[in-house]
Amino acid sequence: MNKVAIQRLLLFILLVLLQVWLFNNIHLFGVATPFVYLYFTLKLPVKMNRNVVLMLSALMGLIIDLFGSTLGLNMSVMIIVGFLRFYLLKLFAPRDVFEDYVPSFETLGNFMFVRYAGTMILIHATVLHLMESFTLFDPIKLSLRILGSFVLTVLLVSAIESINIGEFKK
Repeated sequence: MNKVAIQRLLLFILLVLLQVWLFNNIHLFGVATPFVYLYFTLKLPVKMNRNVVLMLSALMGLIIDLFGSTLGLNMSVMIIVGFLRFYLLKLFAPRDVFEDYVPSFETLGNFMFVRYAGTMILIHATVLHLMESFTLFDPIKLSLRILGSFVLTVLLVSAIESINIGEFKK
């Protein structure tokens, strides 16, 4: 295995461990739970085969489900996110930059990366909490959970990305 593949594997393992042991136990104000495992799908190379992206996203969701006993909830949401990733990159990436690169502050710029990540995180949080609650009985609490998880995850992903010093360059 080459250096980049080993780094991605280590990132995968680190994000799973952080999510399972730390972030799944955080419920800020009873509504906000960060989902940093989504960072792995955000950081996959743009030219990676879509089937591989879907498989890696599904695997990430499956492992989170196994440790969190959520019975396929995270896996299904990660498949949706993995599917929409290509279209979001086409929407937010400048046309002249759309080549073989890894989305980051460095390649997309701070504002565009936060827009790309924020959109993906908002889709993730919305679908996850809608599927989890499976009802619209209490729309205010549902909206607070989506918004709280979105804000907390965007802040954590931005913090992780700001300390990332280009390990995933091609």
